[in-house]
Amino acid sequence: MRKRNFGMIFCFTVLVFVLSIYTVPAPTMAQEKTFTLKVTNFLPPGHQASLAFDQWGKDLEKATNNRVKVKIYHSATLAAAVQQYDAVVKGIADVGNHVLGYTMNRFPLSEVLDLPLGFPSASVGIKMQNDYFKKMKPKEFNDVKVLWLHGQGPGFVNTRNKQVQKMEDLKGMKMRCYGGNARFLQALGGTPVAMPMTEVYDALSRGMVDGLLSSLESLESFRTGEHVQYVTQNKLTAYGATFLVAMNKKTWNSLPPDIQKIIDKTSEEQIDKFGKAWDQGDAVGKAFLEKRGVKFLTLPREEEQRWIDKGAKPLYDDYVKRMKEKNLPGDEALKVVLDFLKPYKK
Repeated sequence: MRKRNFGMIFCFTVLVFVLSIYTVPAPTMAQEKTFTLKVTNFLPPGHQASLAFDQWGKDLEKATNNRVKVKIYHSATLAAAVQQYDAVVKGIADVGNHVLGYTMNRFPLSEVLDLPLGFPSASVGIKMQNDYFKKMKPKEFNDVKVLWLHGQGPGFVNTRNKQVQKMEDLKGMKMRCYGGNARFLQALGGTPVAMPMTEVYDALSRGMVDGLLSSLESLESFRTGEHVQYVTQNKLTAYGATFLVAMNKKTWNSLPPDIQKIIDKTSEEQIDKFGKAWDQGDAVGKAFLEKRGVKFLTLPREEEQRWIDKGAKPLYDDYVKRMKEKNLPGDEALKVVLDFLKPYKK
């Protein structure tokens, strides 16, 4: 009797063991695999946008329980500033931070974002950029997975030793600018000078240029503000510089759906976070300039209108015309960004 009971117990134990092997779910390959993202960023490590990138990497690793690892290469160590987008497309990097204005004519419809639209802060500008992307869904970015857009605070007119209080004051002044802003400056009577930002400090110190169009943040981060005496805040025609954070399509498609969902969620969160980071950079820049005794000038409303009529509107019309020639909805894109900014211009 005891032997029979022992045999039954033994058989039952083996049966339970065998069943447990097939009934306990094994981890899937996707859950076990760790994905490492190589991120290229041309900005230096201490830049506020770079710090925001570092935090994004940490947040993404935490949100995925370290199934995603983020390795960020700052200071253009993986790809030059003008090659950030290509580095992503070609798979040199999984994620990149690209300035649209560095590759003019490559993203024609999105050139609307860098027009002298006039916006009060980086936070507002970044929300506008992402609102534009969600509504227009430009096909020019179809070869990458767009994560989010961001950019500097409002770009003003900054001069060495001459006050600019009206349009005529710009006549003959050599001003460093880039992209479509050259045409804006030229329409106002200034002389645009193209040069890398890394050369502007020396050019200002030697008097090779009389000033530059830039945000307050870059006057501090590139130290160009050391040679600036006046900042003319042309608030209604301030320009922006749009950055695109994108992921390689093959990398994106290799990720499990749950990780893709987490990346989408963390990307959406960066709109506010990067806005705050860039605004903080402008605050630091303003404090730096005030400490040096730089004089801030504000254009009267009627003078602002002159800058709009003479400089900004012709660029808007030219943009719409060029997009029409390319069979792109430039009129709709311009309306999207201008409508977004209307509440901030009252």
